[in-house]
Amino acid sequence: MTPPEESFGGRAAARQAARGKSVPGQRGASGGHAAGGRGTTAATGRRKQKPKQRAKRIAMGVGAFAILVAAAGCAWVYQLDGNIKHTALDSGSQPQKGAIIPGALNIMIIGSDTRLGGDASLGGADNSLPHADVEMLLHVSADHQNATVMSIPRDTDLQIPSCTASDGKTYSFPTHDQITNSLNYGPGCTVSAVNSLTGVHIDHYMMVDFTGVVNMSDAVGGVQVCSSANVYDPGSHLKLKAGTHTLVGSGALAFLRSRHAFGGASDVDRTQTQHIFLSALIHKMKSASTLADPTNVFNLAESASKAFQVDDGLAGVTSLISLANTLGSIPTDHITFATMPTAQDPYNPNAWLVPGPGSQQLFDAIANDQSLTPTASKPKPSASSSASATQTVDPSTVEVHVLNGTGITGQAAAVQSELVSKGYTNSSVVSTPMSVNASEVEYSDSDPSYKVEAQQVASALGLPSSSLTVTPGLTTVHVIVGPNLKVGGGSGASSKPSVDIGQATAQAHTENAGATVQCAQASPFPLGGLPASAAAYQGLTVEQAYALATRNGIPDSDQTK
Repeated sequence: MTPPEESFGGRAAARQAARGKSVPGQRGASGGHAAGGRGTTAATGRRKQKPKQRAKRIAMGVGAFAILVAAAGCAWVYQLDGNIKHTALDSGSQPQKGAIIPGALNIMIIGSDTRLGGDASLGGADNSLPHADVEMLLHVSADHQNATVMSIPRDTDLQIPSCTASDGKTYSFPTHDQITNSLNYGPGCTVSAVNSLTGVHIDHYMMVDFTGVVNMSDAVGGVQVCSSANVYDPGSHLKLKAGTHTLVGSGALAFLRSRHAFGGASDVDRTQTQHIFLSALIHKMKSASTLADPTNVFNLAESASKAFQVDDGLAGVTSLISLANTLGSIPTDHITFATMPTAQDPYNPNAWLVPGPGSQQLFDAIANDQSLTPTASKPKPSASSSASATQTVDPSTVEVHVLNGTGITGQAAAVQSELVSKGYTNSSVVSTPMSVNASEVEYSDSDPSYKVEAQQVASALGLPSSSLTVTPGLTTVHVIVGPNLKVGGGSGASSKPSVDIGQATAQAHTENAGATVQCAQASPFPLGGLPASAAAYQGLTVEQAYALATRNGIPDSDQTK
Protein backbone atom coordinates (compact mmCIF):
# COMPACT_ATOMS: atom_id res chain seq x y z
CA MET A 1 0.00 0.00 0.00
CA THR A 2 1.37 3.43 -0.92
CA PRO A 3 2.05 5.60 2.15
CA PRO A 4 0.09 8.86 2.15
CA GLU A 5 1.83 12.18 1.61
CA GLU A 6 1.26 13.76 5.01
CA SER A 7 3.02 15.96 7.50
CA PHE A 8 4.80 14.38 10.46
CA GLY A 9 4.21 17.29 12.82
CA GLY A 10 5.15 20.40 10.87
CA ARG A 11 7.86 21.43 8.42
CA ALA A 12 10.70 21.15 10.94
CA ALA A 13 9.69 17.64 11.91
CA ALA A 14 9.29 16.64 8.30
CA ARG A 15 12.68 18.03 7.37
CA GLN A 16 14.22 16.20 10.34
CA ALA A 17 12.51 13.01 9.19
CA ALA A 18 13.86 13.52 5.70
CA ARG A 19 17.39 13.63 7.07
CA GLY A 20 17.07 10.06 8.31
CA LYS A 21 15.49 10.56 11.73
CA SER A 22 12.79 8.30 13.14
CA VAL A 23 9.36 8.95 11.63
CA PRO A 24 6.13 7.88 13.36
CA GLY A 25 4.19 5.28 11.44
CA GLN A 26 7.11 3.95 9.41
CA ARG A 27 8.30 0.37 9.47
CA GLY A 28 10.37 -1.09 12.31
CA ALA A 29 9.44 -2.66 15.64
CA SER A 30 9.91 0.51 17.65
CA GLY A 31 8.53 2.96 15.09
CA GLY A 32 11.96 3.63 13.58
CA HIS A 33 13.33 2.51 10.23
CA ALA A 34 13.78 -1.11 9.30
CA ALA A 35 17.07 -2.78 10.08
CA GLY A 36 19.59 -2.26 7.35
CA GLY A 37 18.48 1.33 6.66
CA ARG A 38 20.59 4.31 7.54
CA GLY A 39 18.21 5.22 10.34
CA THR A 40 19.76 2.43 12.46
CA THR A 41 23.32 3.41 13.07
CA ALA A 42 24.28 0.14 14.69
CA ALA A 43 23.06 -1.85 11.72
CA THR A 44 24.87 0.24 9.15
CA GLY A 45 27.93 1.23 11.11
CA ARG A 46 27.60 4.77 9.72
CA ARG A 47 28.00 7.74 11.98
CA LYS A 48 25.08 10.15 11.66
CA GLN A 49 25.91 13.69 10.79
CA LYS A 50 24.22 16.79 12.11
CA PRO A 51 21.16 17.70 9.99
CA LYS A 52 21.52 20.74 7.78
CA GLN A 53 19.03 22.82 5.84
CA ARG A 54 18.88 21.86 2.20
CA ALA A 55 20.73 24.51 0.22
CA LYS A 56 18.40 26.51 -1.99
CA ARG A 57 19.39 27.20 -5.55
CA ILE A 58 20.09 30.82 -6.42
CA ALA A 59 19.30 32.04 -9.94
CA MET A 60 18.26 35.33 -11.51
CA GLY A 61 18.91 37.16 -8.25
CA VAL A 62 16.55 35.15 -6.06
CA GLY A 63 19.17 35.00 -3.31
CA ALA A 64 19.61 38.75 -3.36
CA PHE A 65 15.85 39.12 -3.49
CA ALA A 66 15.52 37.07 -0.29
CA ILE A 67 18.01 39.37 1.45
CA LEU A 68 15.95 42.36 0.43
CA VAL A 69 12.72 40.81 1.67
CA ALA A 70 14.34 40.12 5.02
CA ALA A 71 15.56 43.70 5.22
CA ALA A 72 12.48 45.48 3.92
CA GLY A 73 9.82 43.19 5.36
CA CYS A 74 6.61 41.79 3.97
CA ALA A 75 5.22 45.25 3.26
CA TRP A 76 7.52 45.51 0.25
CA VAL A 77 6.27 42.21 -1.13
CA TYR A 78 2.69 43.41 -0.76
CA GLN A 79 3.66 46.62 -2.51
CA LEU A 80 5.10 44.69 -5.44
CA ASP A 81 2.01 42.48 -5.57
CA GLY A 82 -0.09 45.63 -5.77
CA ASN A 83 1.95 46.89 -8.73
CA ILE A 84 1.14 43.88 -10.90
CA LYS A 85 -1.71 44.28 -13.40
CA HIS A 86 -3.38 41.06 -14.52
CA THR A 87 -6.29 39.69 -16.55
CA ALA A 88 -7.61 36.33 -17.73
CA LEU A 89 -5.22 34.25 -19.83
CA ASP A 90 -7.41 33.44 -22.83
CA SER A 91 -10.56 35.33 -23.77
CA GLY A 92 -11.06 33.62 -27.13
CA SER A 93 -14.29 31.93 -28.12
CA GLN A 94 -12.56 28.63 -28.89
CA PRO A 95 -10.91 26.15 -26.46
CA GLN A 96 -7.13 26.14 -26.72
CA LYS A 97 -5.54 23.66 -29.08
CA GLY A 98 -2.51 21.56 -28.21
CA ALA A 99 -1.44 19.09 -25.57
CA ILE A 100 -0.26 20.12 -22.12
CA ILE A 101 3.18 18.64 -21.44
CA PRO A 102 3.90 18.37 -17.68
CA GLY A 103 6.79 20.61 -16.72
CA ALA A 104 6.93 22.50 -20.03
CA LEU A 105 5.97 26.20 -20.16
CA ASN A 106 4.66 28.21 -23.08
CA ILE A 107 4.52 31.93 -22.42
CA MET A 108 3.18 34.56 -24.81
CA ILE A 109 5.29 37.73 -24.67
CA ILE A 110 3.47 40.76 -26.05
CA GLY A 111 4.83 44.22 -26.75
CA SER A 112 2.00 46.75 -26.76
CA ASP A 113 2.12 50.00 -28.74
CA THR A 114 -0.56 51.66 -26.63
CA ARG A 115 -0.13 55.44 -26.45
CA LEU A 116 -2.03 56.06 -23.22
CA GLY A 117 -0.48 58.08 -20.41
CA GLY A 118 3.31 58.40 -20.59
CA ASP A 119 3.45 56.15 -23.65
CA ALA A 120 2.12 59.00 -25.81
CA SER A 121 5.29 61.01 -25.30
CA LEU A 122 7.44 57.97 -26.16
CA GLY A 123 5.65 56.75 -29.26
CA GLY A 124 3.70 59.80 -30.37
CA ALA A 125 0.08 60.58 -29.58
CA ASP A 126 -2.34 58.05 -31.08
CA ASN A 127 -5.90 57.40 -29.94
CA SER A 128 -6.28 54.15 -31.89
CA LEU A 129 -6.80 50.78 -30.23
CA PRO A 130 -3.61 49.10 -28.96
CA HIS A 131 -1.65 46.83 -31.30
CA ALA A 132 0.85 44.05 -30.60
CA ASP A 133 4.16 45.44 -31.82
CA VAL A 134 5.85 42.26 -30.61
CA GLU A 135 4.53 38.69 -30.46
CA MET A 136 7.04 36.17 -29.12
CA LEU A 137 6.21 32.66 -27.98
CA LEU A 138 8.63 31.53 -25.26
CA HIS A 139 8.85 27.76 -24.78
CA VAL A 140 10.66 26.26 -21.77
CA SER A 141 11.34 22.54 -22.07
CA ALA A 142 9.90 20.07 -19.58
CA ASP A 143 13.33 19.45 -18.05
CA HIS A 144 13.90 23.24 -17.83
CA GLN A 145 17.23 22.91 -19.62
CA ASN A 146 16.32 24.48 -22.98
CA ALA A 147 14.26 27.37 -24.25
CA THR A 148 12.98 28.53 -27.63
CA VAL A 149 11.83 32.08 -28.37
CA MET A 150 9.81 32.22 -31.60
CA SER A 151 8.81 35.61 -33.02
CA ILE A 152 5.67 35.97 -35.10
CA PRO A 153 5.87 38.98 -37.44
CA ARG A 154 3.16 41.49 -36.64
CA ASP A 155 2.09 41.61 -40.33
CA THR A 156 1.04 37.94 -40.34
CA ASP A 157 -2.40 37.43 -41.90
CA LEU A 158 -4.83 35.06 -40.20
CA GLN A 159 -8.44 34.60 -39.17
CA ILE A 160 -8.39 35.84 -35.57
CA PRO A 161 -10.97 34.03 -33.40
CA SER A 162 -13.67 36.18 -31.86
CA CYS A 163 -12.98 37.06 -28.25
CA THR A 164 -14.39 38.83 -25.22
CA ALA A 165 -12.85 42.13 -24.09
CA SER A 166 -12.62 43.50 -20.57
CA ASP A 167 -15.89 45.39 -21.14
CA GLY A 168 -17.67 42.04 -21.38
CA LYS A 169 -18.50 42.42 -25.07
CA THR A 170 -17.55 39.82 -27.67
CA TYR A 171 -15.79 41.12 -30.77
CA SER A 172 -15.26 39.48 -34.15
CA PHE A 173 -12.48 40.08 -36.65
CA PRO A 174 -12.46 40.12 -40.47
CA THR A 175 -11.62 36.94 -42.36
CA HIS A 176 -8.23 38.46 -43.18
CA ASP A 177 -6.52 40.49 -40.47
CA GLN A 178 -3.01 41.17 -39.18
CA ILE A 179 -2.16 39.41 -35.96
CA THR A 180 -1.07 42.74 -34.48
CA ASN A 181 -4.75 43.74 -34.34
CA SER A 182 -5.55 40.86 -31.99
CA LEU A 183 -4.50 43.11 -29.11
CA ASN A 184 -7.27 45.61 -29.92
CA TYR A 185 -9.48 43.93 -27.34
CA GLY A 186 -6.93 42.71 -24.83
CA PRO A 187 -4.02 40.26 -24.40
CA GLY A 188 -6.42 37.33 -23.97
CA CYS A 189 -7.37 37.82 -27.63
CA THR A 190 -3.70 37.69 -28.69
CA VAL A 191 -3.21 34.46 -26.73
CA SER A 192 -6.23 32.98 -28.51
CA ALA A 193 -4.95 34.14 -31.93
CA VAL A 194 -1.45 32.70 -31.44
CA ASN A 195 -2.85 29.41 -30.16
CA SER A 196 -5.13 29.24 -33.21
CA LEU A 197 -2.18 29.93 -35.54
CA THR A 198 0.40 27.59 -33.98
CA GLY A 199 -1.53 24.87 -32.16
CA VAL A 200 0.77 25.38 -29.15
CA HIS A 201 -1.05 25.36 -25.81
CA ILE A 202 -0.20 28.62 -24.02
CA ASP A 203 0.16 28.65 -20.23
CA HIS A 204 0.80 32.33 -19.49
CA TYR A 205 1.19 35.73 -21.06
CA MET A 206 3.37 38.72 -20.17
CA MET A 207 2.72 42.10 -21.81
CA VAL A 208 4.96 45.17 -21.69
CA ASP A 209 4.31 48.67 -23.06
CA PHE A 210 6.67 51.46 -24.12
CA THR A 211 7.11 52.79 -20.60
CA GLY A 212 7.81 49.28 -19.31
CA VAL A 213 10.62 48.78 -21.85
CA VAL A 214 12.17 52.10 -20.84
CA ASN A 215 11.99 51.32 -17.14
CA MET A 216 13.35 47.78 -17.50
CA SER A 217 16.33 48.89 -19.60
CA ASP A 218 17.09 51.53 -16.97
CA ALA A 219 16.78 48.98 -14.15
CA VAL A 220 19.49 46.73 -15.61
CA GLY A 221 21.78 49.67 -16.23
CA GLY A 222 21.37 49.64 -20.00
CA VAL A 223 21.79 47.05 -22.74
CA GLN A 224 24.84 46.89 -25.01
CA VAL A 225 24.11 46.76 -28.75
CA CYS A 226 26.15 47.14 -31.91
CA SER A 227 25.46 48.69 -35.31
CA SER A 228 27.54 47.88 -38.39
CA ALA A 229 27.27 51.46 -39.71
CA ASN A 230 25.86 54.89 -38.89
CA VAL A 231 22.07 54.64 -38.89
CA TYR A 232 19.08 56.90 -38.40
CA ASP A 233 15.51 55.62 -38.51
CA PRO A 234 13.06 58.56 -38.67
CA GLY A 235 10.25 56.18 -37.73
CA SER A 236 11.53 54.97 -34.34
CA HIS A 237 14.08 57.83 -34.01
CA LEU A 238 16.95 55.39 -33.52
CA LYS A 239 20.24 57.19 -34.23
CA LEU A 240 23.54 55.39 -33.70
CA LYS A 241 27.11 55.65 -34.91
CA ALA A 242 28.80 52.52 -36.16
CA GLY A 243 30.08 50.47 -33.25
CA THR A 244 28.99 49.37 -29.78
CA HIS A 245 26.72 51.39 -27.51
CA THR A 246 24.87 51.00 -24.22
CA LEU A 247 21.22 51.95 -24.59
CA VAL A 248 18.89 52.95 -21.79
CA GLY A 249 15.41 54.43 -21.68
CA SER A 250 13.99 55.73 -24.93
CA GLY A 251 17.17 54.72 -26.80
CA ALA A 252 16.51 51.06 -25.98
CA LEU A 253 12.89 51.44 -27.04
CA ALA A 254 13.95 53.02 -30.36
CA PHE A 255 16.26 50.06 -31.09
CA LEU A 256 13.50 47.53 -30.42
CA ARG A 257 10.95 49.43 -32.53
CA SER A 258 13.21 50.20 -35.48
CA ARG A 259 11.85 48.87 -38.75
CA HIS A 260 14.01 50.83 -41.20
CA ALA A 261 17.53 50.77 -39.73
CA PHE A 262 18.65 47.18 -40.18
CA GLY A 263 18.56 44.24 -42.58
CA GLY A 264 16.01 44.47 -45.37
CA ALA A 265 13.92 47.01 -43.47
CA SER A 266 11.05 44.54 -43.09
CA ASP A 267 8.99 43.27 -40.20
CA VAL A 268 10.95 39.99 -40.29
CA ASP A 269 14.23 41.92 -40.05
CA ARG A 270 12.86 43.77 -37.04
CA THR A 271 12.28 40.49 -35.21
CA GLN A 272 15.94 39.59 -35.75
CA THR A 273 17.02 42.97 -34.37
CA GLN A 274 14.85 42.32 -31.33
CA HIS A 275 16.55 38.95 -30.86
CA ILE A 276 19.95 40.68 -30.85
CA PHE A 277 18.69 43.03 -28.13
CA LEU A 278 17.19 40.23 -26.04
CA SER A 279 20.34 38.14 -26.32
CA ALA A 280 22.35 41.09 -25.01
CA LEU A 281 19.78 41.60 -22.25
CA ILE A 282 20.07 37.95 -21.18
CA HIS A 283 23.86 38.29 -20.95
CA LYS A 284 23.40 41.44 -18.85
CA MET A 285 20.80 39.81 -16.60
CA LYS A 286 23.04 36.83 -15.92
CA SER A 287 26.12 38.92 -15.24
CA ALA A 288 27.45 39.14 -11.70
CA SER A 289 27.41 42.94 -11.83
CA THR A 290 23.63 42.91 -12.26
CA LEU A 291 22.70 40.30 -9.68
CA ALA A 292 25.40 40.64 -7.01
CA ASP A 293 24.18 44.07 -5.87
CA PRO A 294 20.90 43.86 -3.90
CA THR A 295 20.08 47.43 -4.95
CA ASN A 296 20.13 46.33 -8.59
CA VAL A 297 17.82 43.43 -7.79
CA PHE A 298 15.48 45.72 -5.84
CA ASN A 299 15.25 48.14 -8.76
CA LEU A 300 14.77 45.28 -11.20
CA ALA A 301 11.98 43.69 -9.13
CA GLU A 302 10.28 47.06 -8.62
CA SER A 303 10.48 47.89 -12.33
CA ALA A 304 9.34 44.43 -13.46
CA SER A 305 6.30 44.49 -11.17
CA LYS A 306 5.23 47.76 -12.79
CA ALA A 307 6.36 47.04 -16.35
CA PHE A 308 4.47 43.82 -17.04
CA GLN A 309 0.81 42.97 -17.24
CA VAL A 310 0.35 39.23 -16.77
CA ASP A 311 -2.35 36.59 -16.70
CA ASP A 312 -4.07 35.77 -13.44
CA GLY A 313 -1.86 32.69 -12.97
CA LEU A 314 1.27 34.88 -12.72
CA ALA A 315 -0.32 37.61 -10.62
CA GLY A 316 2.00 37.62 -7.63
CA VAL A 317 5.61 38.29 -6.75
CA THR A 318 6.21 34.68 -5.70
CA SER A 319 4.93 33.41 -9.06
CA LEU A 320 7.16 35.82 -10.96
CA ILE A 321 10.17 34.90 -8.81
CA SER A 322 9.53 31.20 -9.51
CA LEU A 323 9.38 31.95 -13.24
CA ALA A 324 12.55 34.05 -13.06
CA ASN A 325 14.27 31.22 -11.18
CA THR A 326 13.24 28.76 -13.90
CA LEU A 327 14.42 31.01 -16.73
CA GLY A 328 17.63 31.90 -14.93
CA SER A 329 18.60 28.25 -14.55
CA ILE A 330 18.63 27.65 -18.32
CA PRO A 331 22.17 27.82 -19.76
CA THR A 332 22.53 30.75 -22.15
CA ASP A 333 23.73 28.51 -24.97
CA HIS A 334 20.56 26.44 -24.63
CA ILE A 335 18.36 29.39 -25.59
CA THR A 336 17.50 29.66 -29.29
CA PHE A 337 15.75 32.55 -31.01
CA ALA A 338 13.76 31.90 -34.17
CA THR A 339 11.34 33.75 -36.43
CA MET A 340 8.31 32.06 -37.95
CA PRO A 341 9.17 31.26 -41.60
CA THR A 342 7.08 33.48 -43.85
CA ALA A 343 5.87 33.87 -47.41
CA GLN A 344 4.09 36.69 -49.24
CA ASP A 345 0.40 36.86 -48.49
CA PRO A 346 -1.68 36.25 -51.67
CA TYR A 347 -4.41 38.44 -50.17
CA ASN A 348 -2.07 41.43 -49.70
CA PRO A 349 1.32 40.53 -51.23
CA ASN A 350 2.83 44.00 -50.87
CA ALA A 351 2.50 44.29 -47.10
CA TRP A 352 1.28 41.15 -45.34
CA LEU A 353 2.78 37.73 -44.63
CA VAL A 354 1.58 34.18 -44.16
CA PRO A 355 3.34 31.17 -42.57
CA GLY A 356 5.95 29.87 -45.01
CA PRO A 357 7.68 26.52 -45.65
CA GLY A 358 8.85 24.92 -42.41
CA SER A 359 6.52 26.97 -40.19
CA GLN A 360 4.30 24.01 -39.29
CA GLN A 361 7.38 21.94 -38.41
CA LEU A 362 8.55 24.79 -36.16
CA PHE A 363 5.15 25.00 -34.47
CA ASP A 364 5.15 21.21 -33.99
CA ALA A 365 8.66 21.21 -32.52
CA ILE A 366 7.54 23.71 -29.87
CA ALA A 367 4.24 21.92 -29.24
CA ASN A 368 6.08 18.58 -28.85
CA ASP A 369 8.79 19.99 -26.56
CA GLN A 370 11.68 19.50 -29.00
CA SER A 371 14.60 21.85 -28.53
CA LEU A 372 16.07 23.86 -31.40
CA THR A 373 19.46 24.07 -29.70
CA PRO A 374 21.88 21.89 -31.71
CA THR A 375 23.73 20.56 -28.66
CA ALA A 376 20.48 19.52 -27.07
CA SER A 377 20.01 16.83 -29.72
CA LYS A 378 23.02 14.95 -28.43
CA PRO A 379 22.16 12.11 -26.05
CA LYS A 380 22.44 13.21 -22.44
CA PRO A 381 24.61 11.01 -20.23
CA SER A 382 22.43 8.77 -18.14
CA ALA A 383 23.03 7.85 -14.53
CA SER A 384 22.68 4.26 -15.67
CA SER A 385 25.81 4.52 -17.85
CA SER A 386 27.99 5.23 -14.84
CA ALA A 387 26.08 2.96 -12.51
CA SER A 388 25.77 -0.09 -14.77
CA ALA A 389 29.20 -1.41 -13.85
CA THR A 390 28.57 -1.02 -10.13
CA GLN A 391 24.93 -2.07 -9.73
CA THR A 392 25.67 -4.57 -7.01
CA VAL A 393 23.72 -2.90 -4.19
CA ASP A 394 20.64 -4.78 -3.01
CA PRO A 395 17.79 -2.24 -3.60
CA SER A 396 16.03 -3.33 -0.42
CA THR A 397 19.00 -2.11 1.67
CA VAL A 398 18.94 1.40 0.17
CA GLU A 399 16.87 3.83 2.23
CA VAL A 400 15.19 6.39 -0.04
CA HIS A 401 13.14 9.39 0.99
CA VAL A 402 10.89 10.81 -1.71
CA LEU A 403 9.91 14.48 -1.56
CA ASN A 404 7.44 16.28 -3.80
CA GLY A 405 8.94 19.29 -5.60
CA THR A 406 6.13 19.72 -8.14
CA GLY A 407 3.31 21.12 -6.04
CA ILE A 408 1.03 18.45 -7.54
CA THR A 409 -0.54 16.19 -4.91
CA GLY A 410 0.34 12.52 -5.22
CA GLN A 411 3.50 12.82 -7.32
CA ALA A 412 5.89 11.72 -4.55
CA ALA A 413 3.63 8.81 -3.59
CA ALA A 414 3.53 7.65 -7.20
CA VAL A 415 7.32 7.73 -7.48
CA GLN A 416 7.68 5.93 -4.16
CA SER A 417 5.35 3.21 -5.43
CA GLU A 418 7.47 2.95 -8.58
CA LEU A 419 10.60 2.48 -6.48
CA VAL A 420 8.94 -0.23 -4.39
CA SER A 421 8.00 -2.09 -7.57
CA LYS A 422 11.70 -2.06 -8.52
CA GLY A 423 12.86 -3.51 -5.20
CA TYR A 424 13.43 -0.33 -3.17
CA THR A 425 11.14 -1.49 -0.39
CA ASN A 426 12.87 0.68 2.20
CA SER A 427 11.52 3.88 0.63
CA SER A 428 9.09 6.38 2.07
CA VAL A 429 7.36 9.66 1.30
CA VAL A 430 8.23 12.78 3.29
CA SER A 431 6.00 15.84 3.14
CA THR A 432 8.15 18.97 3.02
CA PRO A 433 7.04 22.05 1.03
CA MET A 434 9.54 22.80 -1.76
CA SER A 435 9.75 23.47 -5.46
CA VAL A 436 12.35 22.36 -7.99
CA ASN A 437 12.65 22.94 -11.72
CA ALA A 438 13.86 19.40 -12.46
CA SER A 439 14.10 16.18 -10.49
CA GLU A 440 17.13 15.72 -8.24
CA VAL A 441 18.70 12.71 -6.55
CA GLU A 442 20.59 13.95 -3.50
CA TYR A 443 23.29 12.10 -1.60
CA SER A 444 26.18 12.82 0.75
CA ASP A 445 29.77 12.58 -0.51
CA SER A 446 31.06 11.52 2.91
CA ASP A 447 31.05 7.87 1.80
CA PRO A 448 31.71 6.61 -1.79
CA SER A 449 28.93 4.02 -1.42
CA TYR A 450 26.36 6.81 -1.11
CA LYS A 451 27.03 7.91 -4.69
CA VAL A 452 26.73 4.35 -5.98
CA GLU A 453 23.33 4.05 -4.31
CA ALA A 454 22.19 7.42 -5.69
CA GLN A 455 23.31 6.46 -9.20
CA GLN A 456 21.39 3.23 -8.95
CA VAL A 457 18.23 5.01 -7.76
CA ALA A 458 18.50 7.58 -10.56
CA SER A 459 18.94 4.78 -13.09
CA ALA A 460 15.87 2.98 -11.76
CA LEU A 461 13.81 6.14 -12.38
CA GLY A 462 15.34 6.87 -15.79
CA LEU A 463 16.90 10.13 -14.63
CA PRO A 464 20.10 11.53 -16.23
CA SER A 465 23.39 11.86 -14.37
CA SER A 466 22.82 15.62 -14.21
CA SER A 467 20.10 14.93 -11.63
CA LEU A 468 22.70 13.71 -9.09
CA THR A 469 23.35 16.37 -6.45
CA VAL A 470 25.77 16.31 -3.53
CA THR A 471 24.10 17.57 -0.34
CA PRO A 472 26.23 17.43 2.83
CA GLY A 473 24.63 16.02 5.96
CA LEU A 474 22.33 13.47 4.38
CA THR A 475 22.06 9.96 5.79
CA THR A 476 19.63 8.68 3.15
CA VAL A 477 19.18 9.03 -0.60
CA HIS A 478 16.70 11.79 -1.43
CA VAL A 479 14.60 11.88 -4.57
CA ILE A 480 13.17 15.35 -5.10
CA VAL A 481 10.41 14.83 -7.65
CA GLY A 482 10.40 17.51 -10.34
CA PRO A 483 8.06 18.14 -13.28
CA ASN A 484 10.26 16.15 -15.67
CA LEU A 485 9.84 12.81 -13.84
CA LYS A 486 7.14 10.66 -15.44
CA VAL A 487 6.26 7.61 -13.39
CA GLY A 488 6.36 4.37 -15.35
CA GLY A 489 8.45 5.77 -18.16
CA GLY A 490 11.45 7.57 -16.72
CA SER A 491 11.80 11.07 -18.09
CA GLY A 492 9.39 10.16 -20.88
CA ALA A 493 11.13 12.23 -23.55
CA SER A 494 11.31 9.39 -26.07
CA SER A 495 7.51 9.22 -26.40
CA LYS A 496 7.30 12.60 -28.16
CA PRO A 497 6.72 12.51 -31.92
CA SER A 498 9.81 13.44 -33.87
CA VAL A 499 10.02 16.70 -35.85
CA ASP A 500 12.68 17.40 -38.48
CA ILE A 501 14.48 20.27 -36.72
CA GLY A 502 16.54 21.03 -39.81
CA GLN A 503 13.39 21.57 -41.83
CA ALA A 504 11.78 23.53 -38.99
CA THR A 505 14.67 25.98 -38.74
CA ALA A 506 15.84 26.23 -42.37
CA GLN A 507 14.00 29.52 -42.91
CA ALA A 508 13.62 30.56 -39.26
CA HIS A 509 16.70 32.82 -38.95
CA THR A 510 17.78 31.07 -35.73
CA GLU A 511 20.23 32.69 -33.34
CA ASN A 512 21.76 31.25 -30.18
CA ALA A 513 21.81 33.41 -27.06
CA GLY A 514 25.14 31.92 -25.99
CA ALA A 515 26.94 33.27 -29.03
CA THR A 516 28.83 36.56 -28.95
CA VAL A 517 26.28 39.35 -29.34
CA GLN A 518 26.42 40.31 -32.99
CA CYS A 519 26.22 43.67 -34.74
CA ALA A 520 22.94 44.57 -36.37
CA GLN A 521 23.58 45.03 -40.10
CA ALA A 522 22.58 48.47 -41.37
CA SER A 523 20.03 48.50 -44.17
CA PRO A 524 21.40 49.44 -47.61
CA PHE A 525 17.97 50.36 -49.00
CA PRO A 526 16.51 53.88 -49.45
CA LEU A 527 14.06 54.93 -46.77
CA GLY A 528 10.42 54.80 -47.79
CA GLY A 529 6.92 54.83 -46.37
CA LEU A 530 7.79 57.58 -43.89
CA PRO A 531 5.24 59.93 -42.28
CA ALA A 532 4.92 63.47 -43.64
CA SER A 533 6.91 64.81 -40.68
CA ALA A 534 9.95 62.83 -41.90
CA ALA A 535 9.65 63.70 -45.61
CA ALA A 536 13.16 65.19 -45.64
CA TYR A 537 14.61 61.68 -45.17
CA GLN A 538 12.53 59.97 -47.86
CA GLY A 539 14.81 58.18 -50.35
CA LEU A 540 17.98 58.49 -48.26
CA THR A 541 19.91 55.50 -46.95
CA VAL A 542 20.09 55.18 -43.18
CA GLU A 543 23.73 56.37 -43.31
CA GLN A 544 22.74 59.45 -45.30
CA ALA A 545 19.85 60.00 -42.91
CA TYR A 546 22.29 59.86 -40.00
CA ALA A 547 24.38 62.64 -41.52
CA LEU A 548 21.29 64.83 -42.11
CA ALA A 549 19.94 64.13 -38.60
CA THR A 550 23.31 65.18 -37.15
CA ARG A 551 23.19 68.46 -39.10
CA ASN A 552 19.67 68.96 -37.77
CA GLY A 553 20.95 68.64 -34.20
CA ILE A 554 19.30 65.31 -33.38
CA PRO A 555 21.29 63.54 -30.62
CA ASP A 556 22.40 59.92 -30.83
CA SER A 557 20.21 57.40 -29.03
CA ASP A 558 22.96 56.46 -26.57
CA GLN A 559 22.94 60.08 -25.36
CA THR A 560 19.24 60.21 -24.53
CA LYS A 561 17.07 58.86 -21.76
